Amino acid sequence: MKKGENIPSYKIAQIKNASIEKDFEFYRFEYFVSDIDHLKHPHRHDHFAIFFVTRGTGHHVIDFQDYELKPQRLFLIAPGQVHAWKSFDGVKGFVILFTKEFFSLTLQYQELRAYLFFNTAYQHTFLDLSKDLALHLQGIFKNIEIEHTHHNAYSQNIIRSYINILLFELTRIYEHSIPVVKEKDPVNQLLRDFESLVNKNFRTLHGVNDYAKLLHITANYLNTICKKRKDKSAGELIRDRMMLEAKRLLTHSDSTIAQIAYDLNFEDNSYFGRFFKKYSGITPAAFRSEIKKETLTHW
Repeated sequence: MKKGENIPSYKIAQIKNASIEKDFEFYRFEYFVSDIDHLKHPHRHDHFAIFFVTRGTGHHVIDFQDYELKPQRLFLIAPGQVHAWKSFDGVKGFVILFTKEFFSLTLQYQELRAYLFFNTAYQHTFLDLSKDLALHLQGIFKNIEIEHTHHNAYSQNIIRSYINILLFELTRIYEHSIPVVKEKDPVNQLLRDFESLVNKNFRTLHGVNDYAKLLHITANYLNTICKKRKDKSAGELIRDRMMLEAKRLLTHSDSTIAQIAYDLNFEDNSYFGRFFKKYSGITPAAFRSEIKKETLTHW
């Protein structure tokens, strides 16, 4: 955990208080929702998570957005996203948790961030499935459950293969559900590389030129493709990521505003205050005060 930040980050073993470290876990949703009071408060994961609802209702908050749990809805959570479970009413379904290291042993390995639904540039954290697709995917989840339960020879490799199939199936669905360009488009790949660099470096690199140099392109070209594809300049996308983290820390941590400014590498507290007010319309202190009032009823 970084200095000044007290949003907890959980490993797979800590989700259900297991005694040994794990790089993969499978749960039925109805079991997962028991004894998870610690997950009803804002937290992060160090792993990838897939939550598939087949029955019941509830609410799930992800980065300030409240999402309804309902049948045939599937949630995809990447490492570092802040979320919390609010309520459950008769929820059933499947939960898969896995680390990058577990998946990297897949024969046909692909970087997980390359899957659009695990790439936060696209800001779309769930998929609503048709009845036929939901039934089809349930078959894959049940096959994973069988291998996980029986622990037969090659079960781990088979589970990785099923996850790979699941992710490709979801990619096919995802590409039809949101207006994104095709996978092989070099500009789209460049944007993903830019987003990945921003996620890794937004605390220390704040300028468009910094990222343009890392991508071996000019700042003007980076701004042009961002504006064309995202309807925002590269600078706006960098600021959006910084603002998201600032809001996360103001909402979910007890750090002082000065500590948050330091954590985000601002020159001083007053500069951070001006930056935050310019792009949110209110001061960090006012934002924290407002959001804390809301959490009394929402969390």
